[in-house]
Amino acid sequence: MPKAIECSGKNELCLKDFPKPQAEHGCVLLKVLSCGVCGTDLHGIEGKREIGYPFIPGHELVAVIDQIGDGAGKSIKLIGADKLEKGMRVTINPRITCGDCFFCKEMPGHPQKCLNAKTATSMGSAAPPFFFGGFAEYFYALPGSELIALPENLDIRTGALVEPFSCAVGLVDRHRQSFSHIAGNGFEITEPVAVYGAGAIGILMMNAFKIAGAKTIIAIDIDAERLELAKEFGATHCIDSQNKTSGEKIALIREMTNGIGAGIVVEACGVPELIGEGVYALRRGGRLYEVGHLLKTEPAYIDPYTVCRNEIEILGNYAYPSSNTMRFAAELLARNDFPYEKLVSEIPFEKGADTIKNKKLGKAVKPVIVMK
Repeated sequence: MPKAIECSGKNELCLKDFPKPQAEHGCVLLKVLSCGVCGTDLHGIEGKREIGYPFIPGHELVAVIDQIGDGAGKSIKLIGADKLEKGMRVTINPRITCGDCFFCKEMPGHPQKCLNAKTATSMGSAAPPFFFGGFAEYFYALPGSELIALPENLDIRTGALVEPFSCAVGLVDRHRQSFSHIAGNGFEITEPVAVYGAGAIGILMMNAFKIAGAKTIIAIDIDAERLELAKEFGATHCIDSQNKTSGEKIALIREMTNGIGAGIVVEACGVPELIGEGVYALRRGGRLYEVGHLLKTEPAYIDPYTVCRNEIEILGNYAYPSSNTMRFAAELLARNDFPYEKLVSEIPFEKGADTIKNKKLGKAVKPVIVMK
Protein backbone atom coordinates (compact mmCIF):
# COMPACT_ATOMS: atom_id res chain seq x y z
CA MET A 1 0.00 0.00 0.00
CA PRO A 2 1.25 3.53 -0.72
CA LYS A 3 2.38 5.64 2.22
CA ALA A 4 2.02 9.23 3.33
CA ILE A 5 3.30 11.35 6.19
CA GLU A 6 0.11 12.23 8.03
CA CYS A 7 -0.32 14.88 10.73
CA SER A 8 -3.08 13.73 13.08
CA GLY A 9 -2.70 16.49 15.67
CA LYS A 10 -0.31 19.10 16.97
CA ASN A 11 3.24 17.81 16.32
CA GLU A 12 1.84 14.33 15.69
CA LEU A 13 3.41 12.93 12.53
CA CYS A 14 3.68 9.36 11.35
CA LEU A 15 4.25 7.38 8.17
CA LYS A 16 0.96 5.71 7.40
CA ASP A 17 -0.41 3.28 4.80
CA PHE A 18 -3.37 4.29 2.65
CA PRO A 19 -5.23 2.45 -0.10
CA LYS A 20 -4.22 3.64 -3.55
CA PRO A 21 -7.07 5.65 -5.09
CA GLN A 22 -8.23 5.45 -8.67
CA ALA A 23 -8.55 8.64 -10.68
CA GLU A 24 -12.30 9.28 -10.94
CA HIS A 25 -14.05 11.31 -13.62
CA GLY A 26 -12.34 14.66 -14.09
CA CYS A 27 -9.47 13.84 -11.73
CA VAL A 28 -5.77 12.98 -12.08
CA LEU A 29 -3.58 10.86 -9.81
CA LEU A 30 0.04 11.96 -9.55
CA LYS A 31 3.00 9.91 -8.38
CA VAL A 32 5.12 12.21 -6.22
CA LEU A 33 8.88 12.36 -6.78
CA SER A 34 9.79 15.08 -4.27
CA CYS A 35 8.20 17.77 -2.12
CA GLY A 36 9.66 20.84 -0.44
CA VAL A 37 9.04 21.59 3.23
CA CYS A 38 7.50 25.06 3.50
CA GLY A 39 7.23 27.17 6.63
CA THR A 40 3.44 27.03 6.26
CA ASP A 41 3.63 23.23 6.45
CA LEU A 42 5.47 23.53 9.75
CA HIS A 43 2.94 26.10 11.00
CA GLY A 44 0.14 23.62 10.37
CA ILE A 45 2.02 20.74 11.99
CA GLU A 46 2.82 22.87 15.04
CA GLY A 47 -0.79 24.04 15.39
CA LYS A 48 0.07 27.68 14.70
CA ARG A 49 -2.53 28.09 11.95
CA GLU A 50 -6.06 26.84 11.60
CA ILE A 51 -6.18 23.53 9.78
CA GLY A 52 -8.29 20.43 10.13
CA TYR A 53 -6.63 17.27 11.39
CA PRO A 54 -5.72 14.80 10.06
CA PHE A 55 -3.99 16.11 6.96
CA ILE A 56 -1.01 15.38 4.74
CA PRO A 57 1.34 18.40 4.55
CA GLY A 58 3.16 19.54 1.44
CA HIS A 59 2.40 21.56 -1.69
CA GLU A 60 5.82 22.23 -3.31
CA LEU A 61 5.86 19.00 -5.25
CA VAL A 62 7.37 17.44 -8.34
CA ALA A 63 5.41 14.47 -9.70
CA VAL A 64 4.57 12.44 -12.77
CA ILE A 65 1.06 11.73 -14.01
CA ASP A 66 0.08 8.20 -12.96
CA GLN A 67 -3.63 8.03 -13.87
CA ILE A 68 -5.93 10.24 -15.93
CA GLY A 69 -9.64 10.06 -15.20
CA ASP A 70 -12.25 10.36 -17.93
CA GLY A 71 -12.86 14.00 -18.81
CA ALA A 72 -9.82 15.25 -16.91
CA GLY A 73 -8.58 17.01 -20.03
CA LYS A 74 -11.53 19.39 -19.72
CA SER A 75 -11.76 19.73 -15.95
CA ILE A 76 -8.06 20.18 -15.15
CA LYS A 77 -6.05 22.99 -16.71
CA LEU A 78 -2.58 22.15 -17.99
CA ILE A 79 0.02 24.92 -18.38
CA GLY A 80 3.03 24.45 -20.65
CA ALA A 81 1.88 21.44 -22.69
CA ASP A 82 -0.93 20.54 -25.07
CA LYS A 83 -2.56 17.63 -23.24
CA LEU A 84 -2.33 15.45 -20.16
CA GLU A 85 -0.21 12.37 -20.73
CA LYS A 86 0.76 9.54 -18.42
CA GLY A 87 4.37 9.90 -17.29
CA MET A 88 4.44 13.68 -17.85
CA ARG A 89 6.43 15.50 -15.18
CA VAL A 90 4.38 18.23 -13.51
CA THR A 91 3.88 20.35 -10.44
CA ILE A 92 0.63 21.75 -9.05
CA ASN A 93 -0.79 25.14 -8.30
CA PRO A 94 -1.85 24.40 -4.71
CA ARG A 95 -4.98 26.56 -4.92
CA ILE A 96 -8.32 25.63 -6.48
CA THR A 97 -10.43 28.76 -6.82
CA CYS A 98 -14.19 28.79 -6.36
CA GLY A 99 -15.04 30.75 -9.53
CA ASP A 100 -18.02 32.30 -7.74
CA CYS A 101 -16.85 34.95 -5.29
CA PHE A 102 -16.39 38.66 -5.97
CA PHE A 103 -12.69 38.31 -6.74
CA CYS A 104 -13.09 35.32 -9.06
CA LYS A 105 -15.75 37.17 -11.05
CA GLU A 106 -14.49 40.74 -10.93
CA MET A 107 -10.72 40.15 -10.71
CA PRO A 108 -10.08 36.90 -12.60
CA GLY A 109 -6.40 37.75 -12.96
CA HIS A 110 -5.90 37.57 -9.19
CA PRO A 111 -6.78 33.99 -8.16
CA GLN A 112 -4.76 34.34 -4.94
CA LYS A 113 -7.50 36.67 -3.67
CA CYS A 114 -10.30 34.06 -3.97
CA LEU A 115 -12.43 34.03 -0.81
CA ASN A 116 -13.22 30.32 -0.94
CA ALA A 117 -10.07 28.79 -2.39
CA LYS A 118 -9.19 25.24 -1.44
CA THR A 119 -5.53 24.45 -0.92
CA ALA A 120 -3.66 21.20 -1.35
CA THR A 121 -3.66 20.48 2.37
CA SER A 122 -7.01 21.94 3.42
CA MET A 123 -9.15 18.96 2.43
CA GLY A 124 -7.58 16.58 4.90
CA SER A 125 -6.82 12.87 4.82
CA ALA A 126 -9.68 11.44 6.87
CA ALA A 127 -11.67 10.13 3.89
CA PRO A 128 -10.98 8.80 0.40
CA PRO A 129 -9.14 9.64 -1.78
CA PHE A 130 -6.90 10.75 1.14
CA PHE A 131 -3.93 12.05 -0.86
CA PHE A 132 -4.29 15.85 -0.69
CA GLY A 133 -0.72 16.68 0.30
CA GLY A 134 2.75 16.28 -1.16
CA PHE A 135 4.40 14.40 1.73
CA ALA A 136 3.10 11.22 0.17
CA GLU A 137 3.75 8.76 -2.61
CA TYR A 138 0.67 9.99 -4.48
CA PHE A 139 -1.28 13.21 -4.87
CA TYR A 140 -4.92 13.40 -5.98
CA ALA A 141 -5.77 16.34 -8.25
CA LEU A 142 -9.46 17.31 -8.23
CA PRO A 143 -11.46 19.01 -11.00
CA GLY A 144 -10.51 22.68 -11.13
CA SER A 145 -6.88 21.93 -10.35
CA GLU A 146 -4.10 23.43 -12.44
CA LEU A 147 -1.03 21.39 -13.37
CA ILE A 148 2.16 22.89 -14.74
CA ALA A 149 4.36 20.85 -17.09
CA LEU A 150 7.99 20.92 -15.97
CA PRO A 151 11.10 20.98 -18.16
CA GLU A 152 12.58 17.49 -18.46
CA ASN A 153 16.05 18.70 -17.44
CA LEU A 154 14.80 20.12 -14.14
CA ASP A 155 16.13 18.00 -11.29
CA ILE A 156 13.46 16.71 -8.91
CA ARG A 157 15.19 18.34 -5.93
CA THR A 158 15.56 21.82 -7.37
CA GLY A 159 12.15 21.34 -8.97
CA ALA A 160 10.69 21.63 -5.47
CA LEU A 161 11.75 25.29 -5.61
CA VAL A 162 9.28 26.08 -8.41
CA GLU A 163 6.41 27.02 -6.10
CA PRO A 164 8.38 29.29 -3.70
CA PHE A 165 10.37 30.80 -6.59
CA SER A 166 7.04 31.67 -8.21
CA CYS A 167 6.35 33.98 -5.24
CA ALA A 168 9.55 35.87 -6.06
CA VAL A 169 9.05 35.91 -9.83
CA GLY A 170 5.45 37.07 -9.36
CA LEU A 171 6.50 39.90 -7.03
CA VAL A 172 9.15 41.16 -9.46
CA ASP A 173 6.67 41.05 -12.32
CA ARG A 174 4.10 42.92 -10.21
CA HIS A 175 6.63 45.63 -9.40
CA ARG A 176 7.71 45.89 -13.00
CA GLN A 177 4.17 46.35 -14.28
CA SER A 178 2.76 48.65 -11.63
CA PHE A 179 5.72 50.77 -10.61
CA SER A 180 7.78 51.30 -13.75
CA HIS A 181 7.10 53.61 -16.64
CA ILE A 182 8.17 50.87 -19.03
CA ALA A 183 6.87 47.33 -18.60
CA GLY A 184 7.70 44.08 -20.34
CA ASN A 185 10.20 41.25 -20.37
CA GLY A 186 13.03 43.48 -21.59
CA PHE A 187 12.78 46.11 -18.86
CA GLU A 188 15.46 46.07 -16.20
CA ILE A 189 14.86 47.02 -12.58
CA THR A 190 17.81 49.27 -11.82
CA GLU A 191 16.88 50.64 -8.39
CA PRO A 192 18.57 49.26 -5.24
CA VAL A 193 16.80 46.40 -3.46
CA ALA A 194 17.13 45.50 0.23
CA VAL A 195 15.87 42.10 1.38
CA TYR A 196 15.38 41.31 5.05
CA GLY A 197 15.94 37.58 5.48
CA ALA A 198 18.24 35.11 3.73
CA GLY A 199 16.01 32.08 4.05
CA ALA A 200 14.52 30.30 1.05
CA ILE A 201 12.03 33.06 0.15
CA GLY A 202 14.52 35.86 0.82
CA ILE A 203 17.28 34.34 -1.30
CA LEU A 204 14.86 33.53 -4.11
CA MET A 205 13.62 37.15 -3.96
CA MET A 206 17.20 38.36 -4.37
CA ASN A 207 17.69 35.96 -7.26
CA ALA A 208 14.55 37.10 -9.07
CA PHE A 209 15.59 40.75 -8.77
CA LYS A 210 19.09 39.83 -9.98
CA ILE A 211 17.63 38.15 -13.06
CA ALA A 212 15.45 41.24 -13.60
CA GLY A 213 18.56 43.41 -13.73
CA ALA A 214 18.93 44.94 -10.26
CA LYS A 215 22.49 46.17 -9.82
CA THR A 216 22.45 46.67 -6.05
CA ILE A 217 20.91 43.96 -3.86
CA ILE A 218 21.41 44.15 -0.10
CA ALA A 219 20.91 41.00 1.99
CA ILE A 220 20.18 41.46 5.72
CA ASP A 221 20.27 38.49 8.11
CA ILE A 222 21.75 37.31 11.41
CA ASP A 223 23.23 34.15 9.84
CA ALA A 224 26.67 34.74 8.31
CA GLU A 225 26.62 31.47 6.36
CA ARG A 226 23.33 32.33 4.70
CA LEU A 227 24.62 35.77 3.83
CA GLU A 228 27.57 34.17 2.06
CA LEU A 229 25.14 31.92 0.19
CA ALA A 230 23.03 34.93 -0.77
CA LYS A 231 26.02 36.34 -2.68
CA GLU A 232 25.81 33.41 -5.07
CA PHE A 233 22.22 34.30 -5.91
CA GLY A 234 22.60 38.01 -6.56
CA ALA A 235 23.35 39.83 -3.29
CA THR A 236 25.96 42.53 -3.91
CA HIS A 237 26.10 43.74 -0.31
CA CYS A 238 25.46 41.96 3.00
CA ILE A 239 24.56 43.25 6.43
CA ASP A 240 25.12 40.87 9.35
CA SER A 241 22.37 42.20 11.60
CA GLN A 242 23.48 40.24 14.65
CA ASN A 243 23.97 42.75 17.49
CA LYS A 244 23.22 45.73 15.21
CA THR A 245 20.62 48.31 16.12
CA SER A 246 17.89 49.37 13.74
CA GLY A 247 19.61 52.72 13.28
CA GLU A 248 22.90 51.05 12.42
CA LYS A 249 21.26 48.87 9.78
CA ILE A 250 19.43 51.81 8.22
CA ALA A 251 22.68 53.81 8.12
CA LEU A 252 24.45 50.95 6.34
CA ILE A 253 21.64 50.62 3.77
CA ARG A 254 21.87 54.36 3.05
CA GLU A 255 25.65 54.15 2.79
CA MET A 256 25.29 51.33 0.26
CA THR A 257 22.79 53.34 -1.80
CA ASN A 258 24.67 56.65 -2.12
CA GLY A 259 22.84 58.14 0.83
CA ILE A 260 19.43 57.94 -0.86
CA GLY A 261 17.97 54.67 0.48
CA ALA A 262 16.64 51.56 -1.19
CA GLY A 263 14.04 51.83 -3.92
CA ILE A 264 12.57 48.49 -2.90
CA VAL A 265 12.53 46.76 0.48
CA VAL A 266 11.31 43.17 0.85
CA GLU A 267 10.48 41.98 4.38
CA ALA A 268 10.85 38.19 4.20
CA CYS A 269 11.59 37.40 7.87
CA GLY A 270 8.15 37.63 9.43
CA VAL A 271 9.43 40.02 12.12
CA PRO A 272 6.92 42.87 12.69
CA GLU A 273 9.41 45.56 13.71
CA LEU A 274 11.31 45.12 10.45
CA ILE A 275 8.36 46.62 8.56
CA GLY A 276 8.81 49.93 10.38
CA GLU A 277 12.58 49.70 9.97
CA GLY A 278 12.17 49.00 6.27
CA VAL A 279 10.11 52.18 5.85
CA TYR A 280 13.05 54.21 7.17
CA ALA A 281 15.45 52.33 4.85
CA LEU A 282 13.51 53.38 1.73
CA ARG A 283 14.20 56.39 -0.47
CA ARG A 284 11.44 58.88 -1.10
CA GLY A 285 8.83 57.25 -3.31
CA GLY A 286 10.12 53.79 -2.40
CA ARG A 287 8.05 50.67 -1.97
CA LEU A 288 8.04 48.01 0.76
CA TYR A 289 6.73 44.53 0.03
CA GLU A 290 5.59 42.48 3.01
CA VAL A 291 5.96 38.76 2.20
CA GLY A 292 7.06 37.26 5.51
CA HIS A 293 3.88 37.23 7.59
CA LEU A 294 1.65 34.22 7.03
CA LEU A 295 0.72 34.00 10.71
CA LYS A 296 -1.05 36.58 12.85
CA THR A 297 1.45 38.39 15.06
CA GLU A 298 1.62 41.52 17.18
CA PRO A 299 1.09 44.83 15.36
CA ALA A 300 3.99 46.59 13.68
CA TYR A 301 4.90 50.21 14.42
CA ILE A 302 5.10 52.37 11.30
CA ASP A 303 5.96 56.07 11.39
CA PRO A 304 3.05 57.73 9.55
CA TYR A 305 4.96 60.98 9.04
CA THR A 306 7.73 59.21 7.11
CA VAL A 307 5.19 57.28 5.05
CA CYS A 308 3.39 60.53 4.19
CA ARG A 309 6.36 62.85 3.70
CA ASN A 310 8.37 60.35 1.66
CA GLU A 311 5.35 59.04 -0.26
CA ILE A 312 6.14 55.46 0.73
CA GLU A 313 4.05 52.56 -0.54
CA ILE A 314 3.56 49.46 1.62
CA LEU A 315 2.13 46.43 -0.14
CA GLY A 316 1.33 42.93 1.02
CA ASN A 317 2.32 40.15 -1.38
CA TYR A 318 0.72 36.83 -0.48
CA ALA A 319 1.44 34.71 -3.55
CA TYR A 320 1.93 34.64 -7.30
CA PRO A 321 -0.93 35.60 -9.64
CA SER A 322 -1.14 32.56 -11.91
CA SER A 323 0.11 29.15 -12.96
CA ASN A 324 1.84 30.86 -15.88
CA THR A 325 4.13 32.45 -13.30
CA MET A 326 4.96 28.95 -12.08
CA ARG A 327 5.81 27.81 -15.59
CA PHE A 328 8.14 30.78 -16.05
CA ALA A 329 9.79 30.11 -12.67
CA ALA A 330 10.37 26.48 -13.70
CA GLU A 331 12.01 27.59 -16.94
CA LEU A 332 14.31 29.96 -15.05
CA LEU A 333 15.35 27.19 -12.66
CA ALA A 334 15.95 24.77 -15.55
CA ARG A 335 18.47 27.20 -17.08
CA ASN A 336 20.84 26.40 -14.17
CA ASP A 337 22.33 29.88 -14.25
CA PHE A 338 22.71 29.76 -10.47
CA PRO A 339 23.65 26.92 -8.06
CA TYR A 340 20.08 26.23 -6.96
CA GLU A 341 21.12 22.81 -5.66
CA LYS A 342 22.92 24.60 -2.81
CA LEU A 343 19.57 25.77 -1.46
CA VAL A 344 18.26 22.22 -1.15
CA SER A 345 18.82 19.65 1.59
CA GLU A 346 17.45 16.16 0.91
CA ILE A 347 15.32 14.23 3.43
CA PRO A 348 14.55 10.58 2.60
CA PHE A 349 10.79 10.01 2.59
CA GLU A 350 11.00 7.20 5.16
CA LYS A 351 12.74 9.53 7.62
CA GLY A 352 10.58 12.57 6.91
CA ALA A 353 8.14 12.23 9.81
CA ASP A 354 10.84 11.81 12.45
CA THR A 355 13.08 14.49 10.95
CA ILE A 356 10.32 17.12 10.97
CA LYS A 357 8.76 16.07 14.28
CA ASN A 358 12.11 16.15 16.06
CA LYS A 359 13.08 19.43 14.34
CA LYS A 360 16.25 17.98 12.83
CA LEU A 361 16.05 20.11 9.69
CA GLY A 362 19.33 21.75 10.66
CA LYS A 363 20.30 24.89 8.79
CA ALA A 364 18.82 23.78 5.50
CA VAL A 365 17.51 26.67 3.42
CA LYS A 366 14.95 24.44 1.69
CA PRO A 367 14.48 20.90 3.04
CA VAL A 368 13.09 18.62 0.34
CA ILE A 369 11.52 15.22 0.95
CA VAL A 370 12.62 12.84 -1.80
CA MET A 371 10.87 9.57 -2.61
CA LYS A 372 13.02 6.50 -3.19
